[in-house]
Amino acid sequence: MSTDSGGKPTASLWVRLIGRQRRSWIILGIALLLILAPLVAAYLDGLIDDLLSQGRWRLVLSPAAVIIYILAVAPIVERAEAGVIDAFRPLVRIDDDSFDRLVAEASHRNPIGEGIAVSLGAVFGLWLGQSWLSDTDAFWLKLVLIPWTGLMFGLLAWTIYSAVAGTRLNAELHDQPLRIDIFDTKPFRPVGRQSLIIALVFVGGIVLSMVFSLGEESILDWRNWFIYSLLALVPVLVFFLNMRPTHRVLAAEKERELAAAQGNILRACRTLMARIDAEESTGTLGAEINALVAYEKRLQATSTWPYDTAMLRTLFFSVVFPAIAALARIIGELLMLN
Repeated sequence: MSTDSGGKPTASLWVRLIGRQRRSWIILGIALLLILAPLVAAYLDGLIDDLLSQGRWRLVLSPAAVIIYILAVAPIVERAEAGVIDAFRPLVRIDDDSFDRLVAEASHRNPIGEGIAVSLGAVFGLWLGQSWLSDTDAFWLKLVLIPWTGLMFGLLAWTIYSAVAGTRLNAELHDQPLRIDIFDTKPFRPVGRQSLIIALVFVGGIVLSMVFSLGEESILDWRNWFIYSLLALVPVLVFFLNMRPTHRVLAAEKERELAAAQGNILRACRTLMARIDAEESTGTLGAEINALVAYEKRLQATSTWPYDTAMLRTLFFSVVFPAIAALARIIGELLMLN
């Protein structure tokens, strides 16, 4: 976000063009154009039967699939970020105007940086697309696939730039003076939901890569499975790393509360022993110590991570899903061969 002349936050170029929710018919129209254009080009070049019979359609449609995926998930990620901002408004101990300025400044994405990221990605994609199709004389397919590949890598670079820029807002929000109740971390759950959504986006990208890059021979290569096993760790790392600022803040508050409780327990115990040695009445000190010990145990049991069991369960099954999908594809192809 940036700030307009009236002081209101304005959406970045990324949000206005990619991250904003579009009507379903617009997305459907873009998807049909991206999918049908290379197929029509292959038909005009007389290669459509070859693409369909040899499974090369995956490579031809992979740029379209990636572009559609980015357009589909970007608004979901942006809504998750908006949910975090809304959740932090009552937690941050500053006035509304200061909070709006903080969000606008911390979420600002430099248009020049965005332009450089898109340009570098697009140039690399155009070069890569040209090298992929250097051995073919398919005029129409080149005319479509090379720009499609450039667009795909341009969007990927833009997505990465926006994701990195977005981490600044999360860090700034957690660095503000916050209202924290260590026994009630529900106000921080939107950070956990955002982390889960980002992790699921990575899982979707992995599944997409497996569907469009693994062929009949490569799908049985153990090296590919080793690579995808390592990639499966990425969503897990993203899930926890995105919550690190929240964990840091909650852990510091928990440590502060524990130190205070343990200090009170120590003082109460020393007072109790002093009264016993002096053969004085201990009054309610014993009950107070028991209450303080119970309070300490409850503090120690509190979680400093803003997720619940359902989030962990969803993350686990989402990470396992790509392997299940790949195995199902292997079984399906073997059945078709038989």
